[in-house]
Amino acid sequence: MMINLVQYTVKAEYAARNQENIRRVTKELRALERTDLKYSVFVGEDGKSFNHFLICENEEARKVFVELGAFKAFQAQLIESGPEVAPKANKLTLVGSSAELL
Repeated sequence: MMINLVQYTVKAEYAARNQENIRRVTKELRALERTDLKYSVFVGEDGKSFNHFLICENEEARKVFVELGAFKAFQAQLIESGPEVAPKANKLTLVGSSAELL
């Protein structure tokens, strides 16, 4: 299992657009009906700090995610927006969970 956390902060004026782009990614993912990857995004109380969690069963699932058209567009627009805090990716290792993740 591969788990990634990406955190960043956008400018306040870009936050709504960022959320729209994230919804496009999740919509495209849902249409694929894959059971080998899960993707969730949370925004902090400030409305502009984002936390993306990607859980993939294997490398193939991760590749499917990063090749999504909506994800590529999301990434490009995020970088063009000039985030206040650049995206930082962290690979995580599961210690325990109260539910099955995949």
